[in-house]
Amino acid sequence: MTLRLTILLLALPGLVTAAHAQNAGPGTGEKVSWDSAVCSGVPFTCRKLKASGYLFATPGAKSAVMISHGSQGIDSRMYDYVDSLRKEGFAALVIDHWTPRGIGVTHNDYVAAGKKGGNEINMAADSLTAADWLRTRGYEKVGSIGESQGGAAALMLQQKFAHALIERNVRRLYGKSFQLKPVDAVVGLYGYCGYRNAKRDAYAGTPLLLITAEADDNTPSRYCERHVGWINARGGKADIVVMRRQGHSFDAPYSQIYSTGPHYGKCDILIDDSGISELNSGTKMPGDDVAAMMARCVSRGYHTGHSNHRFVAVPHWIGFFKQHL
Repeated sequence: MTLRLTILLLALPGLVTAAHAQNAGPGTGEKVSWDSAVCSGVPFTCRKLKASGYLFATPGAKSAVMISHGSQGIDSRMYDYVDSLRKEGFAALVIDHWTPRGIGVTHNDYVAAGKKGGNEINMAADSLTAADWLRTRGYEKVGSIGESQGGAAALMLQQKFAHALIERNVRRLYGKSFQLKPVDAVVGLYGYCGYRNAKRDAYAGTPLLLITAEADDNTPSRYCERHVGWINARGGKADIVVMRRQGHSFDAPYSQIYSTGPHYGKCDILIDDSGISELNSGTKMPGDDVAAMMARCVSRGYHTGHSNHRFVAVPHWIGFFKQHL
């Protein structure tokens, strides 16, 4: 049985104060780069990409945690994560997934961004190749945390088909012996879990923690609550924490607003031998190219941003990393 934890909002003054002590920021980390790939099309075609990010070393750290942003790109919450991690003795790598691909934001047009590599499979490529690079720097264990679109990429980080695709293409593109090793512990914050592929999905058995929000109308928690069982039945090791009375991007550096942008909160997609099904509407299509179905169920308008207690989830994901890294 998977433990579903519903967390009451509690005042945590000490932790909040520590998280607010922002020592990290733009320009304070070491600018680094490594070999990655950008993949697009159906089926995927991949080419070379020099990925980039900012490494925040911590003296004596044996473990490092990669940080993946959401659709907006790097913002100050990434540096909040860095501060919380370094306080507990971890090094941190903030990955810039968009700039090397010539992308500003993805949430205005996910389809157009995806053609440039602005999607979860490409975020996973950056993270899995970064994990290999971090190990060459002497870090014994490597974790990952992603928020929103980066939270959805956390699921892709555990997908065995993604591992095979990325390993094969890195070897082909760079002519080197590259053996992909799964990330040691993964956290996904309020990511989209409404897509399942019964013909493909199989997961790495390293620990995965999903942290979702009860009142999220962009990436609904109910999909992730169900997804934990789906993952664990297919080789994964997932658990979930649901934050009560919180919405999407509950730790964002801005107060809650209403966005009129597109989202897939009403898309509940299942691919199996019968084709593609959207379970909320009962719509079915043949084949396994999900783009057309996603275009039919896309919605506009959702709430995003913090309402109170921005750092309420920090004890959960910090505790998870302390346990597994």
